[in-house]
Amino acid sequence: MTSAVPFSRPAPPEGLPGDAERAPRELMTLPGASRDVRRWRLVEIRLGGRGRPGLLTVWRRPPGSTRWVVHVRWGDDVATLDGQAWGWFLYSEETVRPLPEPAVGPYFGRWRDAVTVPSEMAGSPDPGGADRCWRLAWVLTAGRWHSGLVTARRRPGPGPWIAHVRWGEDAQAAWVIADTAVLQPVPADTTSARPGAQSPAPAAAGADRKAR
Repeated sequence: MTSAVPFSRPAPPEGLPGDAERAPRELMTLPGASRDVRRWRLVEIRLGGRGRPGLLTVWRRPPGSTRWVVHVRWGDDVATLDGQAWGWFLYSEETVRPLPEPAVGPYFGRWRDAVTVPSEMAGSPDPGGADRCWRLAWVLTAGRWHSGLVTARRRPGPGPWIAHVRWGEDAQAAWVIADTAVLQPVPADTTSARPGAQSPAPAAAGADRKAR
């Protein structure tokens, strides 16, 4: 992580050819119960004519619809000019693509997870909020990569930097040592062509079948 400052660049204009299409209000307000599947996944969403990283948090099938819509957040509302760095979009494999997991192998022959830090050893927050941040990142826990969000980072003493990471629908969170081998921030700019990334739609459909 290179900075504790949240994304502060102005959001690019939307609605350019090839951009992700926002879900129309008529679709999102249909009467009846929607079918929601909460599942965090780091993705690339095309906005303003370019791909940018985002966190897909919810799949939704509106009542009577054959289309999935997805909720994607790509920045901190506080640092966004219009105060909204998220949206509901019609799912398309061309405009919402999963980012591939980091290509990191075993560490001296074995996998190692992010090292958690007890909250009582994390230190006190900066009164001015300087330790607050908003950064998408991969975190390695339980032997696998998880889509995460870094919400704060600080250096409580002469030791290493630590970061507060949330992953898995907000239900899991911890302070971890900010070791880039097991906590890898996602670049602010992504490449549209991502070899090796598979469509997340089948996983969502599978989760939907289990939920019924």
